[in-house]
Amino acid sequence: MSQGGLLVVRGLSVAFKTQKGTVQAIDGIDLDLNENETLAIVGESGCGKSVLGHAIMRLLDDIAVVRGSVRFREKEVYEMDTTALLNLRGGLISLVPQSPSSSFNPVITIGKQIEELIEKAGKEKGNGARKRALEYLSLAGFSEPELIHKSYPHRLSGGMCERALIAMALSVEPELVIADEPTKGLDALSRKNILGLLHKLAKDASMIMITHDLKAAETCERLAVMYSGEIIEEGPTGIVLNHPRHVYTKGLIDAQPSRGMTPIKGRHNLFSHNAEGCRFKERCDAASNECNNHPMLSKVEDYRKVRCCHA
Repeated sequence: MSQGGLLVVRGLSVAFKTQKGTVQAIDGIDLDLNENETLAIVGESGCGKSVLGHAIMRLLDDIAVVRGSVRFREKEVYEMDTTALLNLRGGLISLVPQSPSSSFNPVITIGKQIEELIEKAGKEKGNGARKRALEYLSLAGFSEPELIHKSYPHRLSGGMCERALIAMALSVEPELVIADEPTKGLDALSRKNILGLLHKLAKDASMIMITHDLKAAETCERLAVMYSGEIIEEGPTGIVLNHPRHVYTKGLIDAQPSRGMTPIKGRHNLFSHNAEGCRFKERCDAASNECNNHPMLSKVEDYRKVRCCHA
């Protein structure tokens, strides 16, 4: 991977204090993203996908202990002052969060919220911001953008809110889009439309798509599979999905409806990072004595990395 890409993450770890002890949500993540590259991050609930996305934008300072480095265009995000950080968020990097209906302010119209973001990003002001908001609502597939512009969020369906949220995030022309579960809760047709829209509007940007949906992940060039706070397999999406090297990746694929929905045995444990050796060994049929040593994420072929001694 390039060491001078758009986004370079090194040794990123995030820990939360809980009544049951410290939860290491992500642990020593290394990640690179180049310009105009699309990366999908997949894994079970609790593996740390969303935490990784939020940590990249430095949204966890007040609730977690974050260590490591996040460099965007060679500038360290965790050394930025308030002004630089505000310019980064919603300007250079846009987040499309989960639960679109609750992501909007319920007492402010959709249009006003989009305009506010456009003005804060310094793209347009006043009537110019309004025109840009309407333009992106139209690009998002709304045949009557003026109607959506003056609507309150509760008047829109989940799919419509998702489209409006994507229009809002892309209206500032960010260099990186982080889309967190953009197809969650949508039917097959809505899911297809949302993915098409997201890639269309983000065609000039890089994108990290965080998702449970392997069909959605297929639309990205590169794939990273996470388990228990670590990346356990990474490479070109088609190669990883068609020829997985890690037992967990194979399990995720076999758990899909098209493959018979065969479940992965056992359950993911949020505290499995405390165990010695491979964090997946208790659920793995291929586990051996070698798995008592913690595996590194190692290159097994060009542009392909796997965290498994059996790979």
